[in-house]
Amino acid sequence: MGFFLYKLSFFFKIQYESHKLSLYYQVLVGLVNTLTTVLALVIIDKVGRKKLVYYGVSGMVVSLILIGLYFLFGDSLGVSSLFLLVFFLFYVFCCAVSICAVVFVLLSEMYPTKVRGLAMSIAGFALWIGTYLIGQLTPWMLQNLTPAGTFFLFAVMCVPYMLIVWKLVPETTGKSLEEIERYWNRSEQ
Repeated sequence: MGFFLYKLSFFFKIQYESHKLSLYYQVLVGLVNTLTTVLALVIIDKVGRKKLVYYGVSGMVVSLILIGLYFLFGDSLGVSSLFLLVFFLFYVFCCAVSICAVVFVLLSEMYPTKVRGLAMSIAGFALWIGTYLIGQLTPWMLQNLTPAGTFFLFAVMCVPYMLIVWKLVPETTGKSLEEIERYWNRSEQ
């Protein structure tokens, strides 16, 4: 998500050549992210972790495809760059309401008590390494794959995430940590 905050100002500087306007859009993205994260914390136990991932990642795929289409056809069709802002905000909403909130809840629930601290540390470290790599590779991808190709690739990268959650991750909503641990122990046998 950090990439989007950085690149949003870049894209809007190009579109509007206004530093103040691009900063306004960054604040807007931060506000949407914050409010949606609070919403996710309120609804995560009511809706369920997996449903939030399904809805959120589906929305992320749609928004990433729309962003890619904007970069492919936006100028030639005369589409306002405000659509780009709307697509970015929709992406931020979908990401914040789903994987940004759910991943840390799932990490805290899915490991047995005796290894939870170490396992969460390793998983968190792996998440940050992935975030770093995306941040480092994105400028190269934008240049070599074009902006449209980059966002289409990001959309494709969301699909395995949803499949992994669907096939391998149990719904933990409403279950105690002991019940979840029993599930994993039963799955090993």
